[in-house]
Amino acid sequence: MSPTTSSDLALPIAAAAASIIVASAYLWNQSSSGCKKKEPAKVQELFLYPLKSGAEIALQTATPTLSGFEHDRRFQLVDVNGKYCTTRNPDMVALFHVFVQVDGSTFTFTKKNSSLEPLVIDTEAANTTTVLVDVMETKEKKRCLDYGDAAAAWFEKTTNIPNCRLVGVGPEFDRHSAVNPDQNEPLPYNDASQMAMSLADEAPYLLCNQSSLDELNRRLQERDRPPVDMRRFRPNIVVTNVEPFEEDSWKTIQINETIFHVWQRCGRCNMTTIDRDTLERKGSKGEPLSTLSTFRERSGGMRNFGMHLIPDPKSRLSMADCAVSCNDTVQVLEYNEERRNEWKTLHAS
Repeated sequence: MSPTTSSDLALPIAAAAASIIVASAYLWNQSSSGCKKKEPAKVQELFLYPLKSGAEIALQTATPTLSGFEHDRRFQLVDVNGKYCTTRNPDMVALFHVFVQVDGSTFTFTKKNSSLEPLVIDTEAANTTTVLVDVMETKEKKRCLDYGDAAAAWFEKTTNIPNCRLVGVGPEFDRHSAVNPDQNEPLPYNDASQMAMSLADEAPYLLCNQSSLDELNRRLQERDRPPVDMRRFRPNIVVTNVEPFEEDSWKTIQINETIFHVWQRCGRCNMTTIDRDTLERKGSKGEPLSTLSTFRERSGGMRNFGMHLIPDPKSRLSMADCAVSCNDTVQVLEYNEERRNEWKTLHAS
């Protein structure tokens, strides 16, 4: 056997060195050209709306319950006929400028740019009567608490809604999520008692995605239309680090100890066309509805933005360690494959 010479070693050493250089270049390119590991989805913002159609409260931490975040959509105004008052009605847009502060059982209502004294209601001490009123489009009237003449007079002055009354959720209130025939997405449970509702429209929670808003605003800019902010869509939970409209594809998610069923897409109405600062309304064909119609309208006519959530009743709701906070990780437990394939076709980059 002949001895190994330096020339015999040159070729394999050169090949190994080349492999190391190629591998190093690949790793450097991955880290510097956008191929980094994707950041996990996070909670960016949290909101609740103690008064239906009223102004939002931004939170750092919120307490989840079966029927929504604690204190969310606890009150609504009704007209003289017991019908719910909503800013979908152009004569009621002043509701957007009614703000609420919450301190335990005490709710302090104020009106933007008003010299009127605040209305303070302690729900544990208030004198109330039980009344039957309309809640959204439910077939049967629901039992709510009427907070009396003084509250009614305050709201009539601040909103200019004649003969309105302030009513709220009480111990006899009983309402549950129901299928929207225009969306036709099945509920996660057959037992209605597991899907309790507040005075919200269709579900206990609404989730929106910051990237989806960014994409909508990009399309608005392409059409020479001004951008809109997230207040137009009234979410409870805003997530970030998610692809535009990827939230459509989720089936179940977990935030801290709470599991949510990502149930149904949220069809948007003319409420989104009202500027929250000026209360100027752009009309039923205004923005952002007009632009949403160009890429987010389904066959049933729904122009969707955001997802309705229903919490899993097995979650440890209302427990201190179950709170949802800004910057919490949003873990996707399961995808809805049908919606996921639709998202990939329409939106995935």
